[in-house]
Amino acid sequence: MKNKGILYFIFLIGGVVLVSYCQHEAPVQPDMSCIDNQPVEDTTRVYLWPISQDTLRIYPKMIFARFYPWVQDTIQIKQLLEKHHLRVRVGPGILDQQLAAWLCVADDRRAEYHFTPYGKPDFCNFGADSLVEYAFAVFDNGRVTPSGNIVFRFIDGTPQARIDSLFDANGLRFLYTSPDFPTGTRYWTVVTPRAKKNFLDLGHELQKVSFAHYVSPDFFLGQNPLSCD
Repeated sequence: MKNKGILYFIFLIGGVVLVSYCQHEAPVQPDMSCIDNQPVEDTTRVYLWPISQDTLRIYPKMIFARFYPWVQDTIQIKQLLEKHHLRVRVGPGILDQQLAAWLCVADDRRAEYHFTPYGKPDFCNFGADSLVEYAFAVFDNGRVTPSGNIVFRFIDGTPQARIDSLFDANGLRFLYTSPDFPTGTRYWTVVTPRAKKNFLDLGHELQKVSFAHYVSPDFFLGQNPLSCD
């Protein structure tokens, strides 16, 4: 039988042997179709507060990122930031049991080049990396940061299956519940890359949920700006 130059690789994962192979004469080529040097969002667009509709002015040199809860190796994060020309401004710190940080853009690109590409699967930028669960804008020169959390209070008696279905359909990961005042329960979620829209656009859309008392996108608000200068 003719030798076709096949190499076999054997992996032991969880006690299961997996066999893979490749052929010398037909090497696998890297995917060159993904987008890494274009903005995820229109750089001229105007952002609005989800409830008040007031204008939010984007800070073009900073993003806020949350890494998946299983990511604990800060060396991995450091290497990823260097690859995408980002540097840490604040963090990484723990938020909802995952690492999060404010990051400055260290080259001449804008923040929009690094956002999670919600509903745009062809991107391979920072926000699309397998370590990153959330990457989005910071506003008002670093004073206003969308946290990535969206908080819900549902009408009493809403079936749990309906709540779970809402979260799943909108790419939200359930985090925990907390008491609401004076009675009731708040549901805390985080926007994941499975969402079809970014944090603010999704926040606008979810205001229309008929079985929710309120839907509240969450922000960090600071008196002093987090400058990247």
